[in-house]
Amino acid sequence: MRVPPLHSSCLSLALLLCLAGGAPAVAQVQVTPPAERSGVQVTPPPERTGVQVKPPARRPGAEAAPQQRSGTRAVVPAQSDRGVVVPMHTPVVVQTPAPRGHLDLHRAQIQGLRDNGPAALDRPLPGGWALAGFELAFLNGDHKLRRIGVLGEERFARLALADQNGDDPFRGRVLLTSLPGAQVQQVTADGGGKFDIRLPERAPPDSTLVLSGFEFRRTDGTDANLRNVAVWLDPERNIARVSLTDDQGLDFRGLEASLGAMAASMLVPLPGLLEVGSVVAGTRASSRAIRQNSGQYRGYRVTVQYAWIPNSQVASRGGLAGTDRSRSNLPAGARIDALQGFEFTFTNSDHHLLGLGLNGDGRGTALFQDNNTDDPMQWYATYLTLKR
Repeated sequence: MRVPPLHSSCLSLALLLCLAGGAPAVAQVQVTPPAERSGVQVTPPPERTGVQVKPPARRPGAEAAPQQRSGTRAVVPAQSDRGVVVPMHTPVVVQTPAPRGHLDLHRAQIQGLRDNGPAALDRPLPGGWALAGFELAFLNGDHKLRRIGVLGEERFARLALADQNGDDPFRGRVLLTSLPGAQVQQVTADGGGKFDIRLPERAPPDSTLVLSGFEFRRTDGTDANLRNVAVWLDPERNIARVSLTDDQGLDFRGLEASLGAMAASMLVPLPGLLEVGSVVAGTRASSRAIRQNSGQYRGYRVTVQYAWIPNSQVASRGGLAGTDRSRSNLPAGARIDALQGFEFTFTNSDHHLLGLGLNGDGRGTALFQDNNTDDPMQWYATYLTLKR
């Protein structure tokens, strides 16, 4: 049977009649036009079981990470529960600690040595050092002098005090201040009277000199009285000025008047002294014989140990001066960390020597005498107090 085709108008009418008559519909189709949107709307996907897409909640007490600046690199830890660390541009000042052992006081003390020998330090020196004090004295009365001195080493201080034959016992005491960053150097020279030793190295900028040790030696098999003994370091001229004299060849007229000027300036020589000296280099310092006379004066060999330190390490500079009636003149509260020079002079004539010392007790006491203390004498010294 042939079914005639239905027109669209007839189909629409039939549907309307079915709906109005409550006839069941085979399918229900609803066509909803999309709503008008302004811009772009992003709808998050529905949550699925076991999967949650959301930022982690902030823990109590946690601070929000600061906003990252342009050019600043953020360092994020591997753990997701850690905060973000952003380096700050504030400069960090790191104070360098002083070297280990800086300004420690090392002591050596011994009795019964003859001629010369080592005295063990209470602790080894960690590097450089400065001579802070010393004291040498015969144990059996005063004597003429052939050799005297204090030289530092790493674990020992080598002490010397002897007349012609070197068989007399003596005692010695030494104070050394440790300077780990400093380099101790040594120069040896032959001469007579009072003379200058040019230090071989160029002076470092903004630095000063400290005395680390000294030793005087007259010709072996000889000795003599003592009138004047001195070691001065002059950083401005880069020299060491030394003196070891008796009355041989000297004109001491006007000595007392000149001592006042010497106290003001170490560069004023004793009257009548011709400055004569020559540096002894290398092994010649120990192998070459000491001349018995240097010009009109008695010859001797001198060794000076010294070190350069920065001026920034110096807290204060001090000076001491006294006579036979004032042998301790350290101001209250002052401290001697490093000697820079000293000078002792009998003002009436030369004498035997019982002992020589300066700040051996740590209180600025001076020792310069024969068997008694009735001879007029004057003494001077310069020192540094260093920053702790």
